[in-house]
Amino acid sequence: METFKAQPTRQFKLKTILECTGVCWAVAAYGYSASIIATTFGQPSFIRAMCLDTAPNAPDLMGAANALFFVGGFFGCLLNAVLANKVGRKGVIAIGQVILCVSTALLAGSVHIGMFIVFRFTAGFGGYMGLMSAPLWVVEVVPPKGRGPLLDISGIMINLGYVTASWIGVGFFFYEAPHAWRAPLALGCLPPILCLISLCFVPESPRLLILQGKSEQAWKIISDLHTVHGNDSLARQEFEQMNKQIQFESTLRTGWLEIVRRPSYRKRALMTIGLLFTVVSSGALVINNYATIIYGSLGYSPQDQLILQAGWLSTAFVGNFVAVLIVDRIARPKLISIGLGICLLSLILEASFVATYGMSTNKAALGACVAWNYLFVWGFSLFLDGVTWWYAGEIFPTHLRAHGMAIGMGTYALANMVWLQAAPTAFANIGWKYYLFFIIITFSGMCVIYFTFPDTLHKPLEEVAKLFGDTDLVVAYQEHGLVTGSDENGSDETQMKQEFVELQENELVE
Repeated sequence: METFKAQPTRQFKLKTILECTGVCWAVAAYGYSASIIATTFGQPSFIRAMCLDTAPNAPDLMGAANALFFVGGFFGCLLNAVLANKVGRKGVIAIGQVILCVSTALLAGSVHIGMFIVFRFTAGFGGYMGLMSAPLWVVEVVPPKGRGPLLDISGIMINLGYVTASWIGVGFFFYEAPHAWRAPLALGCLPPILCLISLCFVPESPRLLILQGKSEQAWKIISDLHTVHGNDSLARQEFEQMNKQIQFESTLRTGWLEIVRRPSYRKRALMTIGLLFTVVSSGALVINNYATIIYGSLGYSPQDQLILQAGWLSTAFVGNFVAVLIVDRIARPKLISIGLGICLLSLILEASFVATYGMSTNKAALGACVAWNYLFVWGFSLFLDGVTWWYAGEIFPTHLRAHGMAIGMGTYALANMVWLQAAPTAFANIGWKYYLFFIIITFSGMCVIYFTFPDTLHKPLEEVAKLFGDTDLVVAYQEHGLVTGSDENGSDETQMKQEFVELQENELVE
């Protein structure tokens, strides 16, 4: 009986890397769209054009423009979960990119703040469809060995969007014209277009094809991407395992109620919600999107605010490349906990220094406040910026993976909506005390994740169910043979499973 253990041999090639990068232009598109708001708020021409310099409720309007992007993202995730298994992973990515591209163009053409806020909502709707489905496509295409580095391409690409938006914003800050703020927004149409072009040259998810009964097409994709130096033995083993497992999963019930009904699925959902809520509650996007407000409160000029923010994101971009070297060397819960620990330390230092030296003339103290922000982003980019997007994709089975990713990204969107909506008012009224919320939640989440989350490192997706006690739902090569068992739903399903496993054993003997 063959077993499926992590193989030391590299099982992917340059083509796999290029195709993953092409699909992840959707993540870069989200990153640009989410981040450009920070430098837009720092553009004097935008403030004047939207009459925010005279509006008494300017902080509320800025908060709404930020928050509604994530409200739209939440609804985009819900639609994605419905469509992902029907129109395909590529299909939902394409739909999202079209929506984002059109919305971005209309944002650049906004004539008043109301119009701007409305199309921030639709931009979030489309952006989150890509943010959710691109890592979903990657997690289903790449092999177990090397899955972490390939999935970390999503972290690299999201920060490519962030850092590009930031430096473009800096450049246009020095361009004095009434409509200087429009060009950086309009350039956000480029990443969705690049993604749409890339989708013409990449295959559909082989796991989805098997779920749809198209095993022959799936094998062609696996053979093409996972055969290295003419040796397809590992690719064949991997395909046999996923083919048998997913054919079995196609007979199981799907949908939101199934996640609620089965305890192990509920556990996955709660872990996904906990992870994403904790990561968001570290304050990463609050620091990113309101950097100009934060640095302004420390006494930095508008020009310095934008440059410091661009440098902050550039640090994250470098950190993402370094992360590729370590992501598959550390157990997932430990990796996440290390990142949260570094973020926690920087938040504590930031809060204490802002409380003591905020708006002072002590340049050393103000420089330290900036340094703690840079420490935060270094830890975040090294240990959190990749796994955040795809851990949910690893722990959910194929027939529920789109729902699991929707739960994760929906949590990410709603949590960001809450923190970002509150941020302008909070910074204006309670200042450094706002960091206390981030500190408490980050510490609590770090402890829970370290001690309770399962490690999926190098684990084939078809075997992850074992980590949650679902041995009755695993029909794959195991160390001691094929595994089956009784199911809580009754004898009919149990009998079907036993017959299926028996059939696979007969095929193996042949």
